[in-house]
Amino acid sequence: MSTELAEPLRVQLLGAVRAWRGDVELALGSARQRALFTVLAMRANQVVSREELVDAIWGESPPGAVDSSLYTYVSRLRRALEPVRSKWTGGQMLVSAGSGYSLRLEPGLLDVREFDRLREAAQQSWDRRDATAARAALDAALGLWRGEALTGIDGPFAALHRGRLAELHLDVLERRAEIMLESGDLTEAVDELFDLSTAYPLRETPRALLMQALHRSGRPNEALEVFRETREVLVDQLGIEPGAKLRKVHDEITAARERAGGQPDVAPRSPVPPYPKVFVGRESELAALRGALVGLMNGKGTAVWVEGEPGIGKSGLVATGLADAVDRGCEVLWQAGDEMGRRFPLSLVLACLGVDPLSPDPRRAGFAAGLPGHPTEPAYPWQQEDPVLVAVDRLIGLVDRVVGFVDELCADGPVVLVLEDLQWADDASLLVWHRLAKATRHLPLLLVGSCRPHPRRAELDPLRTMVSMGGGELLRLAPLDETAATELVRGLLGTAPGAELLGTTDCAGGNPRYLEEIVGALVRDDAVTVFDGIAEIAHDRSRYPSQPTVNTVVTRRLDHLDDTTRAALRWAALLGVEFDLSDLATVMGRQASELLPAVEEASNAGVIGESGQRFAFRHGLVRRALYEAIPTTVRVALHRQSAETLDTAGAHVERVAEQLLGGPVPADAWVTQWLLSHTNAVAGRSPSIAAELLAHAVEGPSLRDSARESLTTRLVRLRFWLGERHADEARAVLATTRDPERAAEMRLVLAYSDHCLGEHQRAVEVLRQVAADPDVPPRWRARHRALLAEVDPGDPAGASPAQAAETRWETASMRRRHQEALRHVDAALAEVSGDPAEADLELCLLEDKVFTLQNLDDLDAASRTLEAARHLVTLRGLPDGPHIPLAVHHYWLGRWDEALAELDAVVRDRPAITFHGVRQHGSIRLLHGVKALVAAHRDDSAALETHLKAAVDHPAAPVGIRDDFLSMALSVAAEQRGRPDEALRALLPLLADDHPRMAPNHQWLPRLARLALEQGEPDLAEAALAACRLGADQEAGPARATTAARWCQGLVERDPDALVAVAEHFGSIGRKVELAAVSEDRAVLLAAADRTEEAHSAFYDALTVYTGLGAAWDLRRAESRLKPFGIRWRVGGRGAADGRTLDQIEQRVAELVAAGWPNSDIATRLSMSRNTVQVHVTRLLRKLEVDSRLGVTRQVLDRYADRRVTTG
Repeated sequence: MSTELAEPLRVQLLGAVRAWRGDVELALGSARQRALFTVLAMRANQVVSREELVDAIWGESPPGAVDSSLYTYVSRLRRALEPVRSKWTGGQMLVSAGSGYSLRLEPGLLDVREFDRLREAAQQSWDRRDATAARAALDAALGLWRGEALTGIDGPFAALHRGRLAELHLDVLERRAEIMLESGDLTEAVDELFDLSTAYPLRETPRALLMQALHRSGRPNEALEVFRETREVLVDQLGIEPGAKLRKVHDEITAARERAGGQPDVAPRSPVPPYPKVFVGRESELAALRGALVGLMNGKGTAVWVEGEPGIGKSGLVATGLADAVDRGCEVLWQAGDEMGRRFPLSLVLACLGVDPLSPDPRRAGFAAGLPGHPTEPAYPWQQEDPVLVAVDRLIGLVDRVVGFVDELCADGPVVLVLEDLQWADDASLLVWHRLAKATRHLPLLLVGSCRPHPRRAELDPLRTMVSMGGGELLRLAPLDETAATELVRGLLGTAPGAELLGTTDCAGGNPRYLEEIVGALVRDDAVTVFDGIAEIAHDRSRYPSQPTVNTVVTRRLDHLDDTTRAALRWAALLGVEFDLSDLATVMGRQASELLPAVEEASNAGVIGESGQRFAFRHGLVRRALYEAIPTTVRVALHRQSAETLDTAGAHVERVAEQLLGGPVPADAWVTQWLLSHTNAVAGRSPSIAAELLAHAVEGPSLRDSARESLTTRLVRLRFWLGERHADEARAVLATTRDPERAAEMRLVLAYSDHCLGEHQRAVEVLRQVAADPDVPPRWRARHRALLAEVDPGDPAGASPAQAAETRWETASMRRRHQEALRHVDAALAEVSGDPAEADLELCLLEDKVFTLQNLDDLDAASRTLEAARHLVTLRGLPDGPHIPLAVHHYWLGRWDEALAELDAVVRDRPAITFHGVRQHGSIRLLHGVKALVAAHRDDSAALETHLKAAVDHPAAPVGIRDDFLSMALSVAAEQRGRPDEALRALLPLLADDHPRMAPNHQWLPRLARLALEQGEPDLAEAALAACRLGADQEAGPARATTAARWCQGLVERDPDALVAVAEHFGSIGRKVELAAVSEDRAVLLAAADRTEEAHSAFYDALTVYTGLGAAWDLRRAESRLKPFGIRWRVGGRGAADGRTLDQIEQRVAELVAAGWPNSDIATRLSMSRNTVQVHVTRLLRKLEVDSRLGVTRQVLDRYADRRVTTG
């Protein structure tokens, strides 16, 4: 075996301590073990002595056996880092060196060192005054952070470095803001520094930078207010005055303010923002803006209100729509509000107008000089002693003067005045906007305002209403559609994006700013590669991933939401991509009604949406960003808390299991007891989830020995059923158990495992040894002998007359000699019948007989044989029954609910690793295939997707195991999606030469022939017919393959009469599924031959069966196939002509719907399944030409009224 690792180790320390090899995250173990890994990772590629490790992890109080503990942790870490390493070979990742250890990491794969590298690169770029490169490097450095550094790691070493790294993180934030300030990005710098100062109120550097940013923005009063607040905080909490740097900035601002005459804050006019690099879509909104500009040039003013979430493109739209306003002779005034500006009256509108005492425009300078620096004299004598009225009077006077000033500007020519982010505007500026909006009726003024929908500000509602009611333009920007978003990404990259890259950017939800930031993050992290003109995600890169940066961009999208909404979304992220409102309320400890406003806000913001009866994140990356923002240790604790809370509330076991897996949660006492009590239920729904739960539990150190043995045994059984590796766990049980039954079961498992892995001789030796051991319970000796006969037919100790007869049965079955096969299996049953020790073999033989009887189309005899098998299971106390043969049998009889019930019973916690169990090994894909096919017939898309995913994700079926139900389900799913070519391709494996000879395929080939003919591939239809004829020729007498051949022949030759005998045959033996399908095919052929009445009759036969089965999809497909011939459902009887006529059952269903009964109650009342009721309701909506149950109610009431009039 090569000693080279396929994937390098990648480590994250800036947040929760985690490690990956490729895309696979490694389990780093307990808290102490993770602390050890942290020390070694922080000093990667250096030798750390044992003494240093002990001091770093335990400090001055190490345990007595510290050397042993350290060795144990190192050993476990090596197994986690290099699971394929032999214990006799040295590690490549974690190596011993002298008296210590060294963790080897390749360059660029440790985030702490990458963070340091990017900081240095930023400084070097700034030294060259390359602000763009410096800021990009700092952005990339900050994107590496996933929370507090070394989250969850204890010990003196972690505490020291956690503080150091936190200080470096703050330093980078401050340096980034300083670069923004020096580069002239004042608005963004103010926003960043305001947030930083709020988060760290005792830190002086961000406050000093904020003061400088405000001063340079023309807002010295606000800057001095920051100094005053800072001084109060420092004196109150620390008892100290501001430092020298802060005092220096204060003095500089005060001096500059005095030189300017102490005027109020008035910023120089902000220029029109640059046009976006790429602008796509928004054609109607652009047309509205340009139309307003044209109207302005013709002397007609108007107001425009633009609304949309942050980053949706409001500024870009306005800038693009008004791009030529200056060239047309307009004066353009533009300003954006910010959160701090709300403190100072008129600050936004004065900044927009450029009112400044230092303005080169004498009119603006003069207007600024005339602004009062103190309260004016009151206008009325009765106001003299009321300071509130004095202030109000003064403010109204200032508003009047500002509006008059705009009037003067408009007298010189048309004016475009744009105020952005009005949600942050001061009240006085909003009053000016309101007055100016009215003035647009007689002024050449184009007034544009923009705002976010959240946070909702009541003061904006009258402004919005005035625009819409006053003839202005109200523009609400929705997210870009898929086409526009793709075009934007193409423009940003300069080439066409591939599917996977678009999938990554899809998390932006159509928001242009986030699309730009995500694409920028991917490009900065070298995560994009271009091949043959297509840009795609680079999978072969070894750099630290860009996901942290993408997560930061994604979560920033939620900053405008209410705190309660963001908290609800974090809890929802713990529940998964989809979640129930009731589950969310349960884990949050709230009433569901209390969360409705939060859910509504998140839905309006496009973060979540409805998914059937549940809610779902609109994109999985949004959920992942929220989820990964929670520190790992906190996340695990929340999953544990949620699991118990949901269980106490009576939630379904799957919900609880998902929470236990989410952490994953360690197996404490409650978790252990829950697993012992509920493994069976979880396995019945999802064996793979149950196996994963058990695997994590038994790996934990806290399990009691008895619980560990029980859970490990369950894990062996589940992995056996799933066809996964289970030998190590079986050996672990065998080494500790004192239960002879359990020991025998594990030995049988190991023997079978050796046989499957090619260790044939070792398997035979074990089986012989156990079969001859008198201490092994008799039934287990019989099972070992049966398996020995299976794996080594020539062994005289293993073969028996019954097994020899079964071998002859198998040979005859593969040759399609079913009558002969029946004689052999009956002979084998005669040998073992009545012998308790041979009960397992007898059960297998009964299943063999069912297989033969089904091929002979003797379904009544097959049903009797299955009942005999059930009786045998009860009589002999066998651990498992013939569930899969029963499920397949019930499927063809159309008893689908019974089929699903049998499949749910397949995977259970019991010693099913018998010879019978071995025969059914690897049948999980068949199980999910049957379930998926039933879901497809019933048009249950959610269940169909669930079972297809479970089957496809599962390892390929072993040789000889049938995958035909899965192929059929995939075919129907593709047809439902409108992809008939994929539906046909899904069935082609049935024609392959290597198709298992014991897995008959002819029952599916008529569908293949039908799809091939519809797709214009007659050669494939002929191949299906040939395959059926081959099977028919091999049958000693007419049997199932013969019937399938007649069906295919009728399709290929377009002969509806050839299908009459086929339909009659299926009807006589009870094969309802095939009866309906052949009736549908016959109806289509008759319609194509203009034999309309016969087509109606065949169509009725098909739909009657489909309705009884609850096969909603088949109903829709049959209708669509007959619709081109003008043939529609006529349920009033075979000769009924009125497509709106209701039969007796439909009339009764309609009456109950009109009475307000839900489907479940209707099903109970009429003794039918809920699926059948849904089919009837769907048909009612179509026949009555209504789109809701309310429409059905109205139609029923109208008909009742008509009858009363008629009979009256």
